[in-house]
Amino acid sequence: MFDLRLVAYAPNGNRLGILPHPLNVQVAWPLNDVPSLKFGYSTRAVGADLIAQPCEIGVQWSADGNVWTENGDGRFILARREGDQLDPARTWQFDCPSYLWVLKKAVTYAHASIAPTNGQRVYGSPTPNATSGFIVNSLLTEAQARGALAGFGWTFTGSLDTAGLTWNQTFGLGIPLGTDVLAVLLTLVDAGLIDIRMTGPRTLSAWRPGTAIFRDLTTGTTPVELAGGRDIRAAPDVGTLEDLASAAYVVGDSSFRVERVNVGTPLPWGRWEVSVRQVGVTEATAANLVGDSLLVRGAVERVQRTRELLFAPNTRWLPLRDYLPGDRIYAPGAAGQRTPLRVRQITLTRTERGVVGGNLVLDDRLADQEIRLARRIARLSVRP
Repeated sequence: MFDLRLVAYAPNGNRLGILPHPLNVQVAWPLNDVPSLKFGYSTRAVGADLIAQPCEIGVQWSADGNVWTENGDGRFILARREGDQLDPARTWQFDCPSYLWVLKKAVTYAHASIAPTNGQRVYGSPTPNATSGFIVNSLLTEAQARGALAGFGWTFTGSLDTAGLTWNQTFGLGIPLGTDVLAVLLTLVDAGLIDIRMTGPRTLSAWRPGTAIFRDLTTGTTPVELAGGRDIRAAPDVGTLEDLASAAYVVGDSSFRVERVNVGTPLPWGRWEVSVRQVGVTEATAANLVGDSLLVRGAVERVQRTRELLFAPNTRWLPLRDYLPGDRIYAPGAAGQRTPLRVRQITLTRTERGVVGGNLVLDDRLADQEIRLARRIARLSVRP
């Protein structure tokens, strides 16, 4: 039966031991973002001494109770604890961000040979020729030269991504001095300029966007298909009409204004309008992108798809083992029909009695289109 366990490690060091009696566990792996772990533990329980000091927590999974695996993004830092000193059970709750979070503890310095511009570290100016790999690699390398990020590793260079492909998108970017490296990295992710995932306990991998971590598992002789009653316990959807709109009014800098209208959007109550104030927009191409993103979102009812996982003897497809965030798989869609959907997040839980549960957040192709538009808009800001 599928199970989870927690293992303590010394900071940037060796294994300390298993935490055998967690009171609760919740761990979330979002796509292209920072995973998180929350768990409860009594200071009276065996293993409590291991987490009474700064340490790392590895989340391991097993399909049979014998072989245990820690995925590359399964290492977390015990960063925060909370408890009631009058609680007779001496229960503490622990919040643990992914090891990727240590990038918050390295910041952007001015380059020794390049003077900052308006308080910014500028890349790719006046010619926009920087790449995401070059920027992140340089910040990581410089941070380690200063003594920061001592245990952190990465599998890409300034010229090649983790798969050995050349970084192919060039741009300009101004980074305010003092900005932490994690914020820089996530800005590049949001702009669709890089995909990331931890592929070792303390190792970051990065790829050209839309490549390695966006696998299509709906093809081949054995596609991954989550079936109701076997892999999926429930398939709740939440639909909303709150974002419906057929006209978008984009307000840019100074006196710049643009209206975008979708004449093909059938609305029950006629024309509905939506507006956005977009700082930095001063030309039509950029404003049209912003307006189009609002109209794509406002064209139909928005549906959030959550699929509750079932862990039973006959469950065929298991999270972490068979599919990861970013993968496209088959899962029950509208009316329970077999539908190709993107895994946006995997969340797993474990109770004190050892019962494992969890859910998936899934996106359809419309949501993928929205994300692509949002990323094109975000790229407008990565120019000095």
